[in-house]
Amino acid sequence: MSKVLISGYYGFDNAGDDTVLFGIISSLQKLNPAIQISVLSNKPQETTALFGIPAYNRWRFSTIMNQLRQTDLLIMGGGSLLQDATSPRSVMYYLSIVTMAKLLNKPVIFYAQGFGPISHPVSKWLIKRIVNKVDVITVRDQGSADDMKQLGVTRPIHITADPAVMIHPEDVDLELSRGRLTHNGNKSIAISVRKWKNEENYKVELAKMADELIKQDWNVYFLPMQYPADVSPSQDIMNYMTQPGAIVINDQMNFHEIISFIGNMDFVIGMRLHSIILAAVMGIPFVGVSYDPKIDRFVERAQMDSAGSIQTLEYEVLSEIVNRNLRSHPFVTKRLKARVTDLTAQAEQSGLLAIELLKK
Repeated sequence: MSKVLISGYYGFDNAGDDTVLFGIISSLQKLNPAIQISVLSNKPQETTALFGIPAYNRWRFSTIMNQLRQTDLLIMGGGSLLQDATSPRSVMYYLSIVTMAKLLNKPVIFYAQGFGPISHPVSKWLIKRIVNKVDVITVRDQGSADDMKQLGVTRPIHITADPAVMIHPEDVDLELSRGRLTHNGNKSIAISVRKWKNEENYKVELAKMADELIKQDWNVYFLPMQYPADVSPSQDIMNYMTQPGAIVINDQMNFHEIISFIGNMDFVIGMRLHSIILAAVMGIPFVGVSYDPKIDRFVERAQMDSAGSIQTLEYEVLSEIVNRNLRSHPFVTKRLKARVTDLTAQAEQSGLLAIELLKK
């Protein structure tokens, strides 16, 4: 019976990464129902309760080494594990686990990872030295593959798609989130934001957009994808608004509830990557607001619109994009569903490559 160990950004109350983990688990179990999956987590007990698989403390290297000895395959991902936007520590942490696995002669797959941005010399040196020892590399977009190659990764790189697109809308329970919704017959929009450095411009411009929507009788919700971190910037936007009635979802929801919530929306404006990925999965038109290249990369793959970066975001541009998409809602939805079908087929390749690696 095959055993795999998954390493990623899990157990941090981040709905996006939890959705990625769910997609990986679902794909592997579909391909091999007998497979034994365990995961490294910041909150092992919570992760076990949520996913029904064994979880181990990601900070205890003796525990990690013990689990690596017992596993047949180390899966790194998904998500943006190799990035040093704040410091090289993330790169050092994840590549240390890869190094431990290779010291034990264990196969390693990078599973639909997003890559970058990378700027620190230490990160660049480690990536070139260690990533070239990885057995199979799959990434979620062309930009990640290009950036890896630019830093000296010479291993073959397979372009697949984010594991979250493996979620099937028909399996989502829309009733899970109805208690948080306003039932007045009006259309609803979710706005997902995050704090980013000291940027304030995007908050002011999004406040103007939210005001416009409320004047048009929309229900406006601010949806934290990482709780409670995303509550503060959401409330900042509320403070800039002149119209009353917007709602900040100020309690923690697991990823099942967040998918359900997004599925009950008519539109999504998202800074958080998985707010727009889940909107796509549920067939909900969206606009991306970019703080990181990963947002632009998914928007492009989904053939949707970006309102630009948080530094240059303008209400007038955002309003035009939102209203244009709303006017073409049936066409946009149909096109989006077709793109998700294509992305799902590509996402399946990561799982197939992982299973093939187990057979070697």
